[in-house]
Amino acid sequence: MTTLYPWLEPIYHQISNAFSQGHGHHALLFKTDFGLGSERLIDAVASLLFCQESEKPCGHCHACHLFSAGSHPDFHLLAPIDNKDIGVDQVREMNEKVNQHAQQNGNKVVMVQGAERLTEAAANALLKTLEEPRPNTYFLLQTGLSSPLLATIHSRCQTWIVNAPSLQVAQDWLHTEYSAETHEILTALRINYGRPLLALECLQQNLLEKRREFLRQFWLFYTRSSPLELLPLFDSALIFQQLDWISSFLSDALKDKLGIQSNWINQDLQRGIQQFSQKQTAQGLLNANQIVQKVRSDLTQINAVNQELILLDGLTKLVTEVFEN
Repeated sequence: MTTLYPWLEPIYHQISNAFSQGHGHHALLFKTDFGLGSERLIDAVASLLFCQESEKPCGHCHACHLFSAGSHPDFHLLAPIDNKDIGVDQVREMNEKVNQHAQQNGNKVVMVQGAERLTEAAANALLKTLEEPRPNTYFLLQTGLSSPLLATIHSRCQTWIVNAPSLQVAQDWLHTEYSAETHEILTALRINYGRPLLALECLQQNLLEKRREFLRQFWLFYTRSSPLELLPLFDSALIFQQLDWISSFLSDALKDKLGIQSNWINQDLQRGIQQFSQKQTAQGLLNANQIVQKVRSDLTQINAVNQELILLDGLTKLVTEVFEN
């Protein structure tokens, strides 16, 4: 059976109890942030639906072995292929399969990864199936917390919201997974907005130190007005995290400018942020953050060839529109 993270267990127990009492819904929608391991929750629910030996996945029966090996014939996955939206042909192919008798004489399970990526035609084709579900057929849909989804599909599903755990739960879990000082664990959680798996990755890859050094270089870029000095320090594997580091630095500087001393992301860099804040206006800090967010948004939509140009344009705007004013 899939091992669940502690923050996922309460949701799983609610779902499994509903099924054991005969109240399980045929379509479950999981709205979740990334970095929480929610795929494990969805796998655990699928295991629950497939197991033929007990009300909880036994991990030993033939159905459990098939699913854990990724070869259960009654499991069907709908997901973007080559980063393209989920098309109507994919849904029609799935519909044909679930209309057939279950090969293992049990339940059929359809997992829809990235349900927000359904095209309109695909969503409408799926909607018909959700409205008239086949016996012993279950749908597990996954989408982001703020991702758009057709209201008609939403209304046919039972929705489960997977939020980041409490600070204490996340901190306790990280202490069991990685040997680090408490202040380092708390910093890793803050800069990853409470998402434990991203915080663990941050600690394992020594990103706290990389972040401190990168933000030191950002300070030099500010003092020297030198985009070409900072540009080579962007790492294509970390570029979105690096932009988030800058954004959180600017956000904390704005909080300092407004006299807000709570909920800082970069509490370990407080002195440098205060020095930076003193030299900026509140409107300038707000504008700077908007420029960084625009760069981040643009980078998610273009190929790597134009990456450097977009970064350079954003850094230049920071100098000309904010730092030199």
